[in-house]
Amino acid sequence: MNISDVKIYPFDSGDPDSSLRAYADVTFDHVILIKGFRVLATKKGGLFVGFPSKKGKDGKFYDMVEFKSVDIQSSLRSAILEAYKIYA
Repeated sequence: MNISDVKIYPFDSGDPDSSLRAYADVTFDHVILIKGFRVLATKKGGLFVGFPSKKGKDGKFYDMVEFKSVDIQSSLRSAILEAYKIYA
């Protein structure tokens, strides 16, 4: 499965304490679109990619998409962060 497109949607809440920097949508092999990835700033100044998630009735967040391959997870995070750096 290959990443064919990454779209970044910069997000500024106006709150300086907000860690959310952008949303991302990723297309695989021109046929599968997954929406809702988040680019988040860490407290140490780095960036982190959050996978699409949904809040459960118990108040916890659960991933809606799970990649079983560590290689795909790594390349996905890298592709999203590279696309984000173009917009930043």
